[in-house]
Amino acid sequence: MTPSDAPAPQRGRPTVLDPPAIAAATFRLWSERGYAAVGWKDIAEATGVSVRTLVRHFARKSDIAWVGVPTATRRLREALEQTPGDVPVDDAVRRAIVASMSDDPMSPAGPDWIRLVCTEPELAGTAPTAYRPWIEELAEFIAGRTPGMPRAAAMALASGYQAATVAALVAWSESDTDERAATAAEQALAWISIASA
Repeated sequence: MTPSDAPAPQRGRPTVLDPPAIAAATFRLWSERGYAAVGWKDIAEATGVSVRTLVRHFARKSDIAWVGVPTATRRLREALEQTPGDVPVDDAVRRAIVASMSDDPMSPAGPDWIRLVCTEPELAGTAPTAYRPWIEELAEFIAGRTPGMPRAAAMALASGYQAATVAALVAWSESDTDERAATAAEQALAWISIASA
């Protein structure tokens, strides 16, 4: 191999990043100091990851709040795919939403996370974009299991389920209970029913 045939050297080291660990450390900082008071330098110091690397992986500071949503979306999809066809659609949806949740207190559905994303305007403002894949996954299932339902109606129902889940989690995070977040969400979602055509 001649020098001209050799592959160009890579600049820098490959990045190995643990997004859940970054999120957990960042959530702690936000809880202690407030969202606005925490900058990239603070996050870098808390995580041991350079500011440059953080900014390369998270376009905005608010993106860190949503690192758990793709995993929750994957768990939702898997639960929906494993649902037998004879399970009523509203039961299937409720079970899948509960299966998509995590018990980690610093992850989506944890009390600290809920308080942060619901009280910080920038985080609340990015929620619709962050949750869009989760909602679309749920809407696809609802439309597939409810013949004749227009896509817009399925999206509206899926969005309603997401809003109801967040409302249940907010109430749960504000209560003094040992109940699991998933249990609180399941109890609230039991009140929602999808009428079949």
